[in-house]
Amino acid sequence: MTDRQHQPKIAILSESIAVIRIIIFPAFLIFFKGDNRWQMQLLIVIGMLSLSLIFGILNWWFFVYEITPHEISLTQGIFVKKRAHITFERVQTITRTQPIYFQPFEVFKVSIETSGKKDDKLEFKALLLPQIEAIEALRKQAQTKSSDHTTNLVSHKVDAQYQINNHDLCVYALTSLGSLGTVGVLFATLTTVNEFFPKWFQNDLDNWINNQTFEIYAALILAAVIIGFFGAFMRLYNRYFQFTIFRTGAHLNITRGLLTKQNMQLRISRIQAIHYEQSLLRRLVHLVSVNVLLASSLVDKDDQTKQTRIMPVVKENETTNVLQRFLPKYHFLRPQKAPTVSGSSIYQLRYIFVLDCLGIGIAFVLYRLIEYITNMNVTHELPILSLIVVVIFCYSLLATYVKMLDQAICFDADYLIIQTSLSFTKHTYFIPREKIQGFETAQSCFMVNKKAQHLTIILRDSDSTQHVTLRYLKQSEIHKIENWIARVK
Repeated sequence: MTDRQHQPKIAILSESIAVIRIIIFPAFLIFFKGDNRWQMQLLIVIGMLSLSLIFGILNWWFFVYEITPHEISLTQGIFVKKRAHITFERVQTITRTQPIYFQPFEVFKVSIETSGKKDDKLEFKALLLPQIEAIEALRKQAQTKSSDHTTNLVSHKVDAQYQINNHDLCVYALTSLGSLGTVGVLFATLTTVNEFFPKWFQNDLDNWINNQTFEIYAALILAAVIIGFFGAFMRLYNRYFQFTIFRTGAHLNITRGLLTKQNMQLRISRIQAIHYEQSLLRRLVHLVSVNVLLASSLVDKDDQTKQTRIMPVVKENETTNVLQRFLPKYHFLRPQKAPTVSGSSIYQLRYIFVLDCLGIGIAFVLYRLIEYITNMNVTHELPILSLIVVVIFCYSLLATYVKMLDQAICFDADYLIIQTSLSFTKHTYFIPREKIQGFETAQSCFMVNKKAQHLTIILRDSDSTQHVTLRYLKQSEIHKIENWIARVK
């Protein structure tokens, strides 16, 4: 495999779809805006498809790559040539994704990532399975030569395997609050799209809505919630269907997906920390999601997150035993209540209360200004505004109280464990001492007499950092943690 070659021709389909995603919105505006006849609308559709196909073919033709025993290189670009070279020794993660329209052809999209910088990776729109396996074999061979753990890297023996069961996956999907976001997206989409429909359609729709009863409005809202809930459920179920993780030596392999299948390989050495995540609803059903913070630029396009979910759902009382098989060197200790100063919850609640007052005050002034400029008149203004203020205060203060209750920390010779919460979602981090990028302490003038400080641990998260903060800790305890972090073995 030393000759320069093109991707399989099915890559043209993927390239064309990518072009369609770019031009679909302006084409949509042209399609509906104005009084275009059906002939013009048909011409717009044909033109969009033709343009996407032309650029798809050109992108495929100008994308050539070469594989040697030591590196993989590619050249791409129609107008601006981009050349990239990656040695197999530097490869950290290989992710292959198979959309449903690729499954009949046994081809995959492939992303090869190295150092953790966004631009330091190669992406293939389509590769055959034998080509992917050859790349993975060359990667293992190259990394074997540069590692002392030869047998672990080349071993094909599965050391540990775990697959989430269908019942837990359904409970996980049912306890997702993503349905609320789905409903919001549906409402925003319908509101935006409505402006581009013909005037007669807009008038008929407005007349129909204005002539409905309260029962019809309630039924429409309920239907939107049900659709959003079902959409969120199917999105999660499709993403994590038959989610399986197994360890072979120093690598983790993850497969998942129903309609779009994905396989990912990552090196255990690139893991910066283990992260437990538990929303309020999942606390009630005792389920935990397990993520890892990686020294890579790997981003889940569905989650829009830099973390990799290595176990979407696992029973809370089984988490430690299951993870220990995949990460035997990690210490999954149970954190103890954080050593905060006396009255720390009151201090934090007072701080959040002041912030709420400032934020609501600024929002109220802006609202009155807009009301004065636009002559806006809102029915039942005072009860609505009062309700919003009460909800904001109750939510923020209750979330703050839970956050202070959830604060926990412990450490041994090699690992630091920190627990905190945000918006009722509990987060627990298991951090190797050598992976800590740094720490910060903060102390306001009001905290000096109380001998209290805030502690922030800095972790590498992809090509940026993540900060984990505990508030109002005893100053003496922070000194112990500082000495532990700075200690050199």
